[in-house]
Parts: sequence; C-alpha cells; structure tokens
Amino acid sequence: MSSPTQCPELVSESKRYIPLLWLGMLSRRDIERNGDGTFEVSRLNAILRTEHSLPFLCKLFANLPIKNAADSLLDRLRKLRCDTIGIDIGDLIESEPPNPGLCDALDAISSRNENYSLSIPARTVAHPVNGDVIHVKPLEITSTKDMLLRVCWLSSGRLEDFEEEELEEIVRGHLRS
Repeated sequence: MSSPTQCPELVSESKRYIPLLWLGMLSRRDIERNGDGTFEVSRLNAILRTEHSLPFLCKLFANLPIKNAADSLLDRLRKLRCDTIGIDIGDLIESEPPNPGLCDALDAISSRNENYSLSIPARTVAHPVNGDVIHVKPLEITSTKDMLLRVCWLSSGRLEDFEEEELEEIVRGHLRS
C-alpha cells in the first residue's frame, strides 16, 4: 500500500498474503474497475470503509489482534496528506483462482454474515507454466472466516504458527517507518 504521488511513500506491504484490513479498504466498484490487483482509492474512503468493517472483523477473528493492527494502520493513513492511496495486490490474485475472488470477500464483509457460504464448481484449467490440463475439484466454503482467509492465502490452522507481531502483519501488512 502506498501513497501515489510523484515519489510514492510505501505505507504497508505484504508479499505472501493479502492483509485482511486491505480487503476492507476496497469497494466492489474499485475491483470491477481494475481487476488486475492494482488500485488507487480515496484515502478518506479507505479509512471510512476500514472503520466500518472493523467491528465485524474483530468479532469474526477474535483470535487475531485486529483492533491493534487497525489502529496503527489507520493512524498512519490519517497522517498522510494525499487524496488517494495505492493498494497493489496484483501478485497475489489470479485470473482463474482456486480460491474465492475479491468481490466474494467484499460481499461477505458487507453482508456482516458470519456464515456467508460459497460454492465453486469443479473446472478444468491450464497450468500457468507448462499448459498442462489441471482438474480442479469443487469447493464448498461454509463460513465467512474461512472464505476471507482463503482470499488472503491463509488458513485457520496456519494462524496458530504465528507470533503476535506476525499476526498483526497478517491483519495490516508490514508497516514501513
């Protein structure tokens, strides 16, 4: 995440997963307008969206330090003087993902339904490197928590392996000083 000016300031970054709070900063319109994973969004709207989704995400992920991570990220965003911020998750999304998409995540967050469910049918896709045919099994997701973790390239079991500071980075990304 950066402040898109002539010399953008990197605010938060992540290379292995999509931080949960970044999902809450986007709108469906942002995603539909630019599906490649690079977004320029209103800084104030991103702050408001995050504040609005925070109670739901805190309840849904009671085992994660959502509030502390959000406070530090929001404080950093409030101090910026730019109109827009950049969110680049282009390397973390695929055109034919085995996981739910960003719009699914936004729908789940906006519905505030802890049991948001989703079915992804079986399909055949070409391997991105060698072109071999891959048969992807159908996928049933029965909770919002599992769906959001899948979108972010995480799993509930994997979260137990992280320490407190790492969990904060999963929520907000690595904050740059």
